[in-house]
Amino acid sequence: MDLSGLFNSIMENAIVRQILLWAALGLGVGVVAKIIIPGSEEIGWIRTICVGLAGSFLGNFVAPKLFDWPTYAPFSLEGVGIGIAGAVVLVVINRIVTKS
Repeated sequence: MDLSGLFNSIMENAIVRQILLWAALGLGVGVVAKIIIPGSEEIGWIRTICVGLAGSFLGNFVAPKLFDWPTYAPFSLEGVGIGIAGAVVLVVINRIVTKS
């Protein structure tokens, strides 16, 4: 089996595809949050993905329950926007806690 065949067989798995999509969403949201709130702290790409995923979770699942907001799909334009807002909140909290 060549490399493209291996890649195609891996991507046929729905769970793997979902994990990769969520990782891409987390990376994108985390990077945008770091651009909005720049700072001197050096966080790696794994921590950026984690902040982005946690921000998406905070914005898309927790905030609507707390504030009686509408729920958006995480991969919609509104969902990504509120995920970025959640990640920005987490970056600010991280900065306060770590005093950086």
